Amino acid sequence: MLKPSGILCAFFLIIAGCGGRQGPPVQIETRPLEKGKAVAIIEEMLAERGYTWDKEVPVQVAGGVEFNADFKVRDQAIAIEYLTEQDRVRMGEIPPAAEGSRLHVLVGRTVSGTTGIPSKVYVFFIDDRKFVYHSNPTSEVRADVTFLEVDSRLRRDMSDFLSWYENNGKR
Repeated sequence: MLKPSGILCAFFLIIAGCGGRQGPPVQIETRPLEKGKAVAIIEEMLAERGYTWDKEVPVQVAGGVEFNADFKVRDQAIAIEYLTEQDRVRMGEIPPAAEGSRLHVLVGRTVSGTTGIPSKVYVFFIDDRKFVYHSNPTSEVRADVTFLEVDSRLRRDMSDFLSWYENNGKR
């Protein structure tokens, strides 16, 4: 038979083990996919398709927005920009994607004097705010969006853009 002190102790153990007062909820930090990692993925995807590229090539899109694209594929009308908060501040307002489009592709041109005669390019904007993941999940707190998920999503978007270009944009 349990003594009163044992009953009280067992009562507290049951409460503590069954969802009694616990510490504050663990905050899971979110962050966008870092530009360095995104650039590495983009390079890998371009190389898989046999493309070569230049970096930091000046291009211009509608509205007079001029910037150095992260990538300009040689001998193709492809430019790619991975947008970070710094880029958005520096570049200002970028025209939106076409209504209903999942990918943000705008027609632009290379800027004269940097790559010869200005030429038409399809600029694929990849917004880091769409590639946010939980960076510090623990065994107690599962991440809703993992690094692997945003890595996979960027690869899919790159593949979709390159397939679109190869099937439609070269015309």
